[in-house]
Amino acid sequence: MLKKLASGECSLKVTFWVFGVFGFAVLALITNITHSSLLRVICGHARCNRSVILYFFSNFISIMTSHNAAFRWFLVIHSFMGALFGAYMLMVLRGLWKSAEKYEGSSFWAVSAKFLLVVMALFCLKSII
Repeated sequence: MLKKLASGECSLKVTFWVFGVFGFAVLALITNITHSSLLRVICGHARCNRSVILYFFSNFISIMTSHNAAFRWFLVIHSFMGALFGAYMLMVLRGLWKSAEKYEGSSFWAVSAKFLLVVMALFCLKSII
C-alpha cells in the first residue's frame, strides 16, 4: 500500500484524506507527546519553552555521560518518531503530488490539495523540533 501511495497510484481523495490528514494527525500527536515528555524531563515541572533539538546539541557531552536514563530513553523515542514522521511526510507529499498530477477532475482540487498538504506539513514539522 505504501508503494502505491509513494508512486501516486492511490486516488487524490484517499491520498489527501487518509494518508495526508489522518496520517499526519496521528504522527503529529505522537511526536507532540514524546516532545512534551522530553521537555518534562529536561525542565522538571516548570514551564519550558526550549527546543529539544537545540538542548540536545548544546548539551551533547553531558547528556551522553549523565546517568539520567529517562532522558536518554525519551530522546531515543522522540528521535525515532521524528525520523518516522519525516520519512512519512516526504512519502505522502511525493504521493500527493503525483496523484494530483494524474487527477482528471477540476484543477482546483489538485492545486488545493498540494497547497494544503504542504502547509500542513510545515505546521506538523514543528512537532519534530
